Amino acid sequence: MVSRPSYDPNALASHQLAAVDEAYTSLSEDPAEPLVNRAIGGDLYPPGSTFKLVLAAAALESGEYSPDTELEGGLTYTLPNTETELPNFGGAACDPEGRPTLAESVQVSCNTSFAWLAGELGADSVREQAEAFGFGQPLEVPMSVTPSIYPDEMDDAQLALTGIGQFEVRETPLQVAMISAAIANGGVTMTPYLVEEVRGSDLEVIERNEPRTRSRAVSQESAEQLTEMMTQVVERGSGQSAALPGIEVAGKTGTAEFGESGAAHAWFTGFAPADDPQIAVAVVVESATDNWVGETGGLVAAPVARAMLEAGVQR
Repeated sequence: MVSRPSYDPNALASHQLAAVDEAYTSLSEDPAEPLVNRAIGGDLYPPGSTFKLVLAAAALESGEYSPDTELEGGLTYTLPNTETELPNFGGAACDPEGRPTLAESVQVSCNTSFAWLAGELGADSVREQAEAFGFGQPLEVPMSVTPSIYPDEMDDAQLALTGIGQFEVRETPLQVAMISAAIANGGVTMTPYLVEEVRGSDLEVIERNEPRTRSRAVSQESAEQLTEMMTQVVERGSGQSAALPGIEVAGKTGTAEFGESGAAHAWFTGFAPADDPQIAVAVVVESATDNWVGETGGLVAAPVARAMLEAGVQR
């Protein structure tokens, strides 16, 4: 778990209380907010297209969709009951006929098909799937984790925007990592923890954490299908910058707009090796762009994830 910018905790561990107070005041007033652990709390992030994994999971779990099911995915999608046109990134087509499959929609991160899919699935179905991955639930690792949010009350246009991880969908990076980890783990979410064991001064174990199952988010079959879709993201889709030679990587990119100025966070989440998972990660680069000119999750966050995956995989 990494959160940047960080700080030197030694400045807060002095026996000189005046110096500690001065250091804490300086850190707390720093506009970069180094005291905030961004991985588990603070202001939650819009997840952008990483949330499309939740939509894809809900679609597969409904029994009405398969990876080969064609979706509505034209150049633009008119948000219901509005005149607002939602485009794909860069104005690109997801499919020449405007009918990308679910797998193709994940691979190229198609906005129009996932906005349409959110409306077809309905808010209750999407929310139920998000909660199965851990949304809205308290966690301690042992520090408290701010619960991720899928909004309760929405109109149809807002529901469509949640399909691409926008509107009021908010997540911690830990939650995003848990989604990838659950898919890697055959559909089962585990309880995360940071401290494996605590020992006393005599080195006797006082407390030990063991892996604990939390819930089943998706079936084994759905997890395998999602894994295959995510490998295509890295092999030939939006996440190619996360590829590792000789190791199959499963992943999903995201570029999440916030505010009104065109600013966006860059995301990547995934796991490796895809056929024998050892490590799952989530990376968010805050404010990767302020003018929406190319600083996407695939270009900015995926290389960071690649370095983490390469370090974590036992060859």
